Amino acid sequence: MRKLFTLGLAMILATSVYFSSKAQNVALEKTYEISGKSKRGYLGKVIYDQDTKTYSLIYVTKANDKKAKFETYQFDKDFNFIDKTDEEIEFEKARSKFSWFNFKGEQYSFESVSVSGNLTGTLVLKKKKITYKWNWFTGSYDKHVQLLEKIKPKNDEGNKYYYHTHAEDDVNGDILVLVGVKDKLQKNSDPYRQFKDLKILKFNKDFDQVNESSIQFDYIQTLAFARFISKPTDEDEENAGLDGLALVFAPMGGPGMNKYADPNLKNYTYVRVADDGSIQHKIHFESSASYWKIDELVLDRSNNSVYLFGPAAEGKDKYYNLLLATTKFKAIQLMKIKDGQTEYLTSTNLDECAAKLKTPPSQKKSPEYEGKKFDIKGYKVGSNGEFFIYGQNFSENNNGKQYKDVIGFQFDKNGVLKSQFGVDTKENNELAKLNGAPQFFEEGNSGKNMYWILTEIDGGRGEDVGSAHARYKFLLYPRIGKIDMNTGTINDFVTLGKVDKKTFYLDNKFPFLPVDEGASIVFFGNDKPGKFIWFAKVNLD
Repeated sequence: MRKLFTLGLAMILATSVYFSSKAQNVALEKTYEISGKSKRGYLGKVIYDQDTKTYSLIYVTKANDKKAKFETYQFDKDFNFIDKTDEEIEFEKARSKFSWFNFKGEQYSFESVSVSGNLTGTLVLKKKKITYKWNWFTGSYDKHVQLLEKIKPKNDEGNKYYYHTHAEDDVNGDILVLVGVKDKLQKNSDPYRQFKDLKILKFNKDFDQVNESSIQFDYIQTLAFARFISKPTDEDEENAGLDGLALVFAPMGGPGMNKYADPNLKNYTYVRVADDGSIQHKIHFESSASYWKIDELVLDRSNNSVYLFGPAAEGKDKYYNLLLATTKFKAIQLMKIKDGQTEYLTSTNLDECAAKLKTPPSQKKSPEYEGKKFDIKGYKVGSNGEFFIYGQNFSENNNGKQYKDVIGFQFDKNGVLKSQFGVDTKENNELAKLNGAPQFFEEGNSGKNMYWILTEIDGGRGEDVGSAHARYKFLLYPRIGKIDMNTGTINDFVTLGKVDKKTFYLDNKFPFLPVDEGASIVFFGNDKPGKFIWFAKVNLD
């Protein structure tokens, strides 16, 4: 997400306090009028001190060519203004003082490796130059990639590699490549070797191959799913670095392939590749359908688990590669792998999904999962082991994705669907349709409720809003719904940030902050002109 916040030089203490009657869990809303005019850069960090019960909001601007200016606004537990401090710190010292301040110069470049396959599938490595230019508006780097000359690596036997997929680490230049070994065209050669004899190659930024691992199959395989795994980080997720690859293979078959094809069409394999290119796990499992279109992989590091979710074309007796044109599915499938072992794999047909549909009581529409295109926005694993996944239906046209209804699923600890949730969005402007609504789930303090934080896009703010090369931040306001985890029902969503006919918008990077050991969350925002700032505290029961 991006960032958004504007404050002035001087504050007048609380002009309005609201103890909302809209929902009993909204504990406090408060607005402040700001006097004076000041250009604020970006919100670099929000800190809540559990001991002193104070909030610190740190804004960053460029002071000069050698220093950044840090303005820290401090508030007490009830959002009363306490103090404001200003510091101008040299860039190098600022990085030492603030671990989240990732400024490395206005611009820097380095060369590394890029990968692709040519028209015949042969692996092609290209040198690339990555240039990063700092953006003081967003507090992050804009990245530009320029492709340079290329090389075609070969193995020791002289056979060319067949390219399948890859992952590039734009932090250190490392690259992981999944390839198949191609036999030379000669007597007794294997025409499908590249789909059985697979390798993971690791290259560094200097084109040196530093590791090679093998993935061998008895029958030909198609790559059904691949995902880049980022290193764990509490800061800049977009530049976290490569922690490995997750791959799923499905049996391949069809005309001319019979003697090479696995007779079990549903015999899938999950492979986890580490950042050094070694194979961590290779797990065989039987899918409920020969064609499982996996939408997303969820890595839950807290309990060493992996979840795979997506629609399945049940009832079709063909190999995966022959069903790629399928657009309508009849079931959804969820798989959990824990500690390198399959814990469960469940399938739920769409009729059962429809029967378990729940909507907010006062909502007139009843949107549901359509078995078509679905974009996952996030997930949550409850303390009771239940799994929640949520996102939006979408269609596609010449302008790209067009997001529609918000959909969520609640699965019990054994992977059985408990409820499907259908939520109608409020905003239907062009930015909302193109980007979809950012969403979050937070569990209540009692462990009985799950809170659905849906942030609606009410437009954008910045340069060339809506264009391909725009620099802007979303104008976001929150809506909150509560799911009863026991009954699998959802209440009406409460809209926050609407006070005295004014709309207050969230910071894109810090839309909310969990406080009081997760018992509450606090929202931060301001009105569009930047004259008023707004806080809201919501208790999570």
